[in-house]
Amino acid sequence: MQIRDDGAKIGKTRWKRIGLLVFISYLIAFADRSNIGVAAPQMAHDLQLGTTITGALLSAFFWGYLVTQIPGGWLASRIGPSRVIAVAMTITGVAACLTGLVHSLPALLAVRVVMGLAEGVIWPSFAVIFVRWFPARERARGIAFAQYALPLSSVVMAPLAGWMIDVFHWKTMFILQGIPAVAMALLVWFFVSDDPAKDRWISPAERDFIVQRRLAGVGADGTFSGVLLRPTVWLLSFAALCWIMVIFSFGLWMPSLIKQHFVSGFQAVGWLTALPPLFGAISMFLNSWLSDRPSTISRGWFVALPLIVSGVALLTQHYVDGGLPFSMVMFCIAGAGLYSPGGTWWAWVLSKVPRNQAAPSVALINVFASCGGVVGPLVVGFFARGGNLSNSFYILGYALFAAAAMVVYIIAKPNYQEYEASADTVVTH
Repeated sequence: MQIRDDGAKIGKTRWKRIGLLVFISYLIAFADRSNIGVAAPQMAHDLQLGTTITGALLSAFFWGYLVTQIPGGWLASRIGPSRVIAVAMTITGVAACLTGLVHSLPALLAVRVVMGLAEGVIWPSFAVIFVRWFPARERARGIAFAQYALPLSSVVMAPLAGWMIDVFHWKTMFILQGIPAVAMALLVWFFVSDDPAKDRWISPAERDFIVQRRLAGVGADGTFSGVLLRPTVWLLSFAALCWIMVIFSFGLWMPSLIKQHFVSGFQAVGWLTALPPLFGAISMFLNSWLSDRPSTISRGWFVALPLIVSGVALLTQHYVDGGLPFSMVMFCIAGAGLYSPGGTWWAWVLSKVPRNQAAPSVALINVFASCGGVVGPLVVGFFARGGNLSNSFYILGYALFAAAAMVVYIIAKPNYQEYEASADTVVTH
């Protein structure tokens, strides 16, 4: 337990209740979003879908997801993030269950779009919580705590989904994995407060500790129009597009690529699919811890370098023929680099936008990231000549190099640091 300067003990409410519930919410929501990747081979078989149409189905979620990003950030800032998250989780759970109940491709596409519309408001709402509940020096770890949901949902969901598909059916899997989202909505509604200043369970010592330190490392107040005029925000947006394009293409298409090595059964596919995200979760923890340490090094380097490593691994997997074992080693290295910047990235982004525009700014960047979720699965499916995904997976490596190049460019331009430098009283980057 931390001790305040005056000797008062500081509690861990921000971690044990707020952080934990945010993490579980995102874990469940992300599982409902991505479990279609494990089911995709069987769905394609049952519905007689080619790789291009399957890619469209995998990306349909993001058609809705990108629409509600900015409205979701605005709404969370106005009425409070907890209400927005609770309603969104309810709709997500219902849509997930409906994925297993509809019987045609148009209906599946529609349900996936609705799920995307609901989940689109969740991450901008989380941004408000991160700024209000976590001091600057804990923010990367706080964000990483939520971001662990990205790799860990695959670690937990992929083997479980594979088992459910083998034992039951892919339709049953969607229904069973959709129910927890509705239950989670109730927990968020009752136990997540919008601001520690209004929380009835937090200790006075922890409340003061958060309120006094949460504005360090966050940009000074400004207008959203001012955000739109900053080149940094647009560079961050395009970097997010290239990076998130790879994250979702990697996660959604990998089960199908691995399945090409197996004649039947989904359990082995599920377990192998879980390995790269597992390495990603470990590397994310280490990277966010390192980036939170006092240093004159920009957080941006903790984003760029892992992306370069991941890109090299994906290209090596394509150009070196070593069979499934070698491919899995490269995929694990790629997963470690791909997920590693999760918490660090958003802490870095929040340092470059006005503090009162955190939610809409994050939403704007996430709109571009969502476009990556639309484009990536389609590109991989389209260029998979003869249905062989190995023919197109390497494209993702070049996308990571593009993302890393934009991050390095931002680091190298001193005039792109103005929000960070003017408002950061604790750290320089």
